[in-house]
Amino acid sequence: MKRYAINFLTMALTFSIGWGVTAVKTRDKQISAEDRKVEEYAVYSALINEFCANNDRLVLIQARTSSCYLYDGKTDEGEFIRDNLPVAVSRDTLGDYKAVDRQVGVLTDNFVLNNRYLLLSEEERKQWFQSTERIQSFHEKYPGSKTITLLSRVGFNHKIDEALVYRWGYCGGDCGGGGYYLFKKENGVWRLKQSKTWIS
Repeated sequence: MKRYAINFLTMALTFSIGWGVTAVKTRDKQISAEDRKVEEYAVYSALINEFCANNDRLVLIQARTSSCYLYDGKTDEGEFIRDNLPVAVSRDTLGDYKAVDRQVGVLTDNFVLNNRYLLLSEEERKQWFQSTERIQSFHEKYPGSKTITLLSRVGFNHKIDEALVYRWGYCGGDCGGGGYYLFKKENGVWRLKQSKTWIS
């Protein structure tokens, strides 16, 4: 009887540990690189389309993502999150965003936008705003395009139905505006739900 009880407890314990490990593995399952790429461009496209009317204006996008988790480590991170990020962002999404934000990505022609768009290098973006003459040349070359859009990587929750991204519309020096944008995927479509933005 004693041996039976020990065997039963051993089996129950083994089952519990196995189930627990499976649950953790499922919860911590990584997004595949292919799925991430597809969903990142879907979020980028939804974000840019929010700001651009369906007109003939050319959208300029820096072809390299920027690291935009702007916490400096000097203050309380919880306070930084409360002050700068959309309140509804989940821990899951924020954790993924912080991890991928440090990994610079090279953007390609995978956007699906209402407007025509052009990818510019980081060097071109900086050069266009170095002087008054260069800014004038920028406006002559790209009439109607006042800013160059910079994007962060996109953080997702493990279900890939919530996304956090940073966008910055840069127009030289301290000129620009941007912020963090929280998206939810509803019926297969990414929709903007909340944002925390700034302008200067």
